[in-house]
Order: sequence, then structure tokens, then C-alpha cells
Amino acid sequence: MATPVQLPDGKQIAIDLLQAALGTTALVTGELPEGDAFDTALAEHGGIVRVLRIGGPADLRGWSDPSARDQPRFSVDCYAPAKPTLGAAMRLALRVRREWELLPGQATEDGRVSGVSEETGPQDRPEEPNTGVRRVGMTLGMSVRPPRSNR
Repeated sequence: MATPVQLPDGKQIAIDLLQAALGTTALVTGELPEGDAFDTALAEHGGIVRVLRIGGPADLRGWSDPSARDQPRFSVDCYAPAKPTLGAAMRLALRVRREWELLPGQATEDGRVSGVSEETGPQDRPEEPNTGVRRVGMTLGMSVRPPRSNR
């Protein structure tokens, strides 16, 4: 009897691989810390990258089809302090974009990246005035497949 294919969690794969690539220079998360925890994380890491899934189709051709894949689209926001320089959030976004292009072929225990796309490049997404935080965002996509089996 064929084993059902479970689609990988593309968002978690994106978070895990970006965090590995960025190391301690930024916190990569699916949900922003609230209140003082946000300020603490921003000060500790120098930047925060939030990955939100905003859509994308799954392609399951059959229960055990090895070509099953998920094609999530993400809104990726990069947060950085406005001081000492105004460009820190844009520099973080450009680094995320650079790392994103290197994801095809990489894998976690949950799945592997077979392709990436960029729908909109880094652009200002203003925060409330006087918060001392800058945000730059983009819309990125990826194609993920279940992990390879050793069977």
C-alpha cells in the first residue's frame, strides 16, 4: 500500500533556511514579538525578518506521487532600527533577497526547495511615524517538495 505524501510546511522551511543563512545578524520569525519583546529582539539581533504566507497553490497529483509540491507566496518584511542609519532595513532586505536566490537545492528535515521566485522586490513599507523602526518588504515565492526518502 502506498504511503500518503504529506506536503512540507513551506513557511517553516523558509524561516529555518533564512535563519541559518543570516545567523545572529537577524531574527527570522513567522510572528513578530509584541511590545517590549520586539524592541529587545531588534536591539539584540540588529534586525527582524518576518515571513508571512499570503497564498500559493499546492500540487498533489496523487497520494504517493513523488512530484507533489507546495508553491507558497510570502510577504517578507525586514525591520531595523531607524538610527544610526536609515538604510539598515533596506540592506537587510537586500541580503534576504540574495540568500533567497540561493535556496534551491537546500533542504530541512521537513522538505526541500526546488525553486524560488520574486514577485516584488524590496520596497519601503512605512511604519507608524516616530517609532524609530524602518520596514522594507517584498513578495517572494518558492516551490517545496517533500523530503527525499531513503527507502
